[in-house]
Amino acid sequence: MLGNQIGKRYAEAIYKVAEDRNHVKSIYEVLNSVMELYKQNIDFRNFITHPLIKETEKKEALNKIYADSKEGVEILFYILEKGRIAQIREIVAEYVKIDYLKNKILNVEATFAIGINEEQKEKLSRNLENKTGKKIKLVVKVDKSLIGGGIIKIGDEITDGSIRRQLEVLTQK
Repeated sequence: MLGNQIGKRYAEAIYKVAEDRNHVKSIYEVLNSVMELYKQNIDFRNFITHPLIKETEKKEALNKIYADSKEGVEILFYILEKGRIAQIREIVAEYVKIDYLKNKILNVEATFAIGINEEQKEKLSRNLENKTGKKIKLVVKVDKSLIGGGIIKIGDEITDGSIRRQLEVLTQK
């Protein structure tokens, strides 16, 4: 819980700077890249969080890795100086939430018994955009255990129209 509060506070400050400088996307890309590197590379994680390695050495390494993004490096230096690099996941998650909220974007997960084509995805996105009044970021999954139909998850709201669910309801009566 504390990590989320820290992540939110830092994400809000970083997003404000990114927005003021018109670099929201490029700073997100750098933050996301560092998060992935932090999650997947134990050597990087140990190096960047090691208390005996000087901050200047860490900054040099980050500057070399992200030399093509001056704004992103400045943000990383800020996070490093504040000792919050270990909270990079929370910061990135909150940054994305802020961006989606500002741009009225909804994450939607649609699970079907069989795959759907691009035309069907576009039609589903359009219908959901009309229903919600927001842009839709649609992720489609296939789960053959549904038998037929599908499940739509928008935030915390789940609409289960699968045949599997209908059979469960029938057997409970």
